[in-house]
Amino acid sequence: MTLKRVCVFAGSSPGADPRFMESATALGTLLASRGIGVVFGGGSVGLMGAVADAALKAGGEVIGVIPEALDRREVSHRGVTQLHVVDTMHERKAMMADLSDAFIALPGGLGTFEEVLEVTTWTQLGFHDKPVGLLSVAGFYDDLKQLLDHAVRQRFIRPEHRALLLTEDDAEGLLERLEAWQPLAIDKWMDAGLPELDVPPRGPLVGTSAVVVRDGKVLLGRRRGSHGAGTWSFPGGKVAPGEAPADAAARELEEETGLMATSVEPITWTDDVFPEHGLHYVTLHYAVEAEGEPVTTEPDKIDEWAWFDWDTLPQPLFGPVAALVATGWNPGS
Repeated sequence: MTLKRVCVFAGSSPGADPRFMESATALGTLLASRGIGVVFGGGSVGLMGAVADAALKAGGEVIGVIPEALDRREVSHRGVTQLHVVDTMHERKAMMADLSDAFIALPGGLGTFEEVLEVTTWTQLGFHDKPVGLLSVAGFYDDLKQLLDHAVRQRFIRPEHRALLLTEDDAEGLLERLEAWQPLAIDKWMDAGLPELDVPPRGPLVGTSAVVVRDGKVLLGRRRGSHGAGTWSFPGGKVAPGEAPADAAARELEEETGLMATSVEPITWTDDVFPEHGLHYVTLHYAVEAEGEPVTTEPDKIDEWAWFDWDTLPQPLFGPVAALVATGWNPGS
């Protein structure tokens, strides 16, 4: 499709990474060099101001749309080709959409997220047939992509509608995909009879397990309320940001059983995928010596704790436990 104007959503802040401003400048220059006008939120600051400045410098058309309340704060860009001052944010978004043939979101905050997701919803609902893209500079939109994939797995978004939001880390590549985009002819509503969805699992995430052995027996709890419900598992869980995995194993052990770790030694790691929940974990297993007797401190997560001989473990086993058993490791090795 021929793009005459592209609406650019972007933060009013420069952001923490210099690459954000660099990408905004590059995008404005690229659009102007292709003869594509820029429609934006009308501000003179942050990434949105950088897009406008770059496009103007390269001789491009730049149209700003700003609510009167923001214009009064003197943040509007007075050097643009046209500046429309409207009454409300709703009028702003409607005018920006009407003036544009496609949409690109640079990094930004709540306003940017709301704008890009709203116009994608309009495309999904057939209110317009315009493509939408995320310019994921320095991986900025990686977590949003994972959230959308999770919504697909949970059957709140059809895979075809998930594909409406294009993503690239390169402005030229994204622009080419926007130009090649074709509207979908499909109803919005999810069909309960849809086949299994081919969406990659989220991750890999890093988890730990605390393998507590005492008098030749290993401690296991029967899971409930989350993935793996009904299976038997070691104490363990996710590693918090900045946390050492061994510390995470000791922390999870105390939180889940009340046991205090006195020694934590690495065993091995396993690669664990839970396709029905769309999760992928790398589990770091630790042999842990601990004091005290286990108690069920989190009954919403674990039904009970019990000690078992390694050669006669209960079934079914939680995925990481079964994976550790499959390595041939045993408490006496």
